[in-house]
Amino acid sequence: MSKISVIIPVFNTAVYLPACLDSVLAQTYRDIEVVVVDDGSSDSSGEVCDDYACRDGRITVVHQENGGPSAARNRGLEIANGEYIAFIDSDDVVHQRYLEVLITEIERQHADIAQSPYQIVPESKRNDYSTELLTRPLSKTYSTKVLTSDEAMFSMLYQQGMADSSPCKLFRRSLFEGQRFPIIYRVYEDLYVMAQIYPRITRIVWVDVPTYFYFKQDSGTLNSISIRRNDAFEVLETLEAQFMVTGQPRFVRAARERRLSVAFNILRLLSKQSHTDANKAMAHRCWQHIKALRPESIRDPRARLKNRITSLFSYLLMR
Repeated sequence: MSKISVIIPVFNTAVYLPACLDSVLAQTYRDIEVVVVDDGSSDSSGEVCDDYACRDGRITVVHQENGGPSAARNRGLEIANGEYIAFIDSDDVVHQRYLEVLITEIERQHADIAQSPYQIVPESKRNDYSTELLTRPLSKTYSTKVLTSDEAMFSMLYQQGMADSSPCKLFRRSLFEGQRFPIIYRVYEDLYVMAQIYPRITRIVWVDVPTYFYFKQDSGTLNSISIRRNDAFEVLETLEAQFMVTGQPRFVRAARERRLSVAFNILRLLSKQSHTDANKAMAHRCWQHIKALRPESIRDPRARLKNRITSLFSYLLMR
């Protein structure tokens, strides 16, 4: 039996952390180690971590100064000993068969990564995800799909099903040799890392059964407007340059399409915010990206229909 290292970055999630840890410790796949990285929490998260470690020897806790999710995941990777790596966010929960399903398929398909869809749950429904729901029988007829390295990259950048998040996936540990999460980015750091990892893989298996439950909070990083949102543009522009330098120009158009999606999404969020100077500057930057990228999107048959229609409509808005 192969060991799985479950890495859980923690920052000020004391109220949610017990449910997360309980769901991980209840996994039907038992050969696991749980590496919990307390990333400088100012609430009682650290004490919760230590309490669980005292009760279950599979848990290792590390306390460090706050460095962000990338720094926490990187610290976890330094400590992890498993043949496989799984990342779980500390305010989410997983079905008891989450790891069992993923490792079964990754080994059956001789894949390098197994991924399942995540189920988005409104914060107001969090209490509904009790032990009963996390232990309910899964469908015995769930489907799987195997993708090549290129297919996974295109699917991720064109947003056609392959999520760029590090949770919801089981990785062969070898994929992270010499690869870490970039601490300079606070958003889209996952996408950057996946873009480095996918060229290393032979195949990835998509397991069509939702066993990861992501609780969407209105105050979450991706739903807020801040200067950090510039990171999204910088990540994608960096990837475009990398694809050219590393002889992968086939991915440049896909990365540019993802950058267009980011611009449209930020504008949508800005429409709900006050018209501060910072927000106006961000809106201006978004429009610069849109004007540069929309002609390509309209002509790109791989582009999402949503992007192509919005690109056409943007010409009317500019008038």
